[in-house]
Amino acid sequence: MAVKTRSAASTAWKIVVGVLVALLILVLLVEFGLRWFLSKQMVDQFHAQAQEQGVTAPADPEVSFGSVPLVVGLAQGELNEMTMKTPSTLQINGTEIKGQPESEILMEGMTVSKDPVARRLVATTNVPDDFLLATVQAGITQESGMEALGNNVITDIHAAGATSTLDVQFAGGLATLSLLPSMVDGALQFEAAKAEIFGFELPEQATAAITESLTKGMKDQFVTGNMKIQEFTVNDGSLRITMVGNDVKLSEAGQVA
Repeated sequence: MAVKTRSAASTAWKIVVGVLVALLILVLLVEFGLRWFLSKQMVDQFHAQAQEQGVTAPADPEVSFGSVPLVVGLAQGELNEMTMKTPSTLQINGTEIKGQPESEILMEGMTVSKDPVARRLVATTNVPDDFLLATVQAGITQESGMEALGNNVITDIHAAGATSTLDVQFAGGLATLSLLPSMVDGALQFEAAKAEIFGFELPEQATAAITESLTKGMKDQFVTGNMKIQEFTVNDGSLRITMVGNDVKLSEAGQVA
């Protein structure tokens, strides 16, 4: 009888193990399917948004969901974590800016709803020189009496990592105005740091117009809703900006990065 009892217990244990293994495989398949489906949805939405803006994405974004199983988060009504790296879709023609610069977006605690909200969102984007130039030119052309300065005189802007400045060139290099960025109340502002002029006198009004247009343009582009600039770095050829926000609607985040 003892032998039969051990045999029955062993059989029952094998059945339990078999059921658990089958459940584990099923959960893994569901988890894999969820990650694939949600990733595909994010990629499709990215391309659809680019198409709406009249641009074409050169590659698919990279999407990942962290280490916490999606099935656990979805059971609680949210995605625990999602990271999305997007390529640049920028197309710049004069002062017209289409698309978005390359970005990396981290969303934590994103609700599953028609209007999703991220409990915390961190977006890092690299703003290239031509984006900065178009922003300044567009801002200045809107100033009364400054149209010629924006369209013809300001010919280039270069982010200089060695000096942490944005160097504005006039008339192909006749003069250079270095702008020093700083962060105030979650937004960037710019101040004239140094001017190198070769036979070209830069009026104070023009300097003020340049700094104000760039300050306003960057605020309009990157500070919206609950998103504020946390830090920035001036690299050679680009301005790297990190924005952070709490309880951010993803519809607002789409306007930032």
